[in-house]
Amino acid sequence: MSLKILQVPDSPEGRKAYVIKLPKPELHRHLEGCIRPVTVLEIANRHGLSVPSHDIKELEKNYRIYEQGESLEKILERFSLAQNSFQSYDDIERITWEACEDAYFKENVRLLELRYSPDFMLADRLDWQKGFEIISSTVSSFEKKHPMLCGIIIIFSRSYGLKSAWKTADFAIANKNKIIGFDLADSESMYPPQLYEKIALRLRSEKINLTVHSGEEGDYANMADTLMLLKPCRIGHGIKAAEDSSGKVIAAVKEAGVLLETNPRSNYLTRAVNKIEEHPLLKFLRAGIKCSIGADDPEILNTDLNNEYMLAIEKIGLSLADIEECRINAAYASFLPKDKKQQAFIELGIKQ
Repeated sequence: MSLKILQVPDSPEGRKAYVIKLPKPELHRHLEGCIRPVTVLEIANRHGLSVPSHDIKELEKNYRIYEQGESLEKILERFSLAQNSFQSYDDIERITWEACEDAYFKENVRLLELRYSPDFMLADRLDWQKGFEIISSTVSSFEKKHPMLCGIIIIFSRSYGLKSAWKTADFAIANKNKIIGFDLADSESMYPPQLYEKIALRLRSEKINLTVHSGEEGDYANMADTLMLLKPCRIGHGIKAAEDSSGKVIAAVKEAGVLLETNPRSNYLTRAVNKIEEHPLLKFLRAGIKCSIGADDPEILNTDLNNEYMLAIEKIGLSLADIEECRINAAYASFLPKDKKQQAFIELGIKQ
């Protein structure tokens, strides 16, 4: 263990103080889910966009998700306000800078992997390459001013179709020296992994790290197929592995050495689990699976990494030693290049 966690007072207040102070790695965070409500409103006003309300408190009720939704698909429908906020290159720069600010100053994040879907976020409205360059330069500017190490992951949104999938993969390959990885997101049950085997093979041939949203909804068999066909380095969520009573999917995850990027509040809101207390994070750790803890879409899901750590402790039953294990797991599984990764270990206070 890298920190003196045994000296933490055994009380909710003591644990919360410890969590807030703890330097954190974040591997699973969508840029589109990091937009502050006030930023949504100001961008809408600047561009003359329609919003549910111009009162910020009322807007928050339509923007943030406070209660458990019907499904992942229903939750994703709530992202339209965020999606419409990428109207100009100045908007992209502001949103990216504020995402870095919130992670660093509010959550003490020292290793941040930001991911975004260019087709979902920009479509044909803005140039993908110019948008990427702005995101990349903004992140670099923040890194120069603050001790937080950052990387960018490109996402393909499954519901946008195979043409978009190949376009996004080609875009990632063209920028492979500036990104750290590629992700497949959106509904796995509607768009199974078999559709993307050739794309995954192409990305691996280009030595691009792959993480895949899998086991967030649908059947655990899809997760088994993802492991076998797509061969990701990491899996986003992975909750459905716990529903395989034979234990084969959990065993396959462990054997592959794949890290699960868990997101407790997100998994509750999308009904991947019915209750936070039922989240299998602790079960995974006890089975020897490497896990990290993330906030997914903090502004939309009304959470942050401090809250996710506290849910893991107070609701799921992780000890502070388990939290430290997740922190170390995340640092080692990060897609950051070697030099930045070594610096991230220093900022996180983790000995290699």
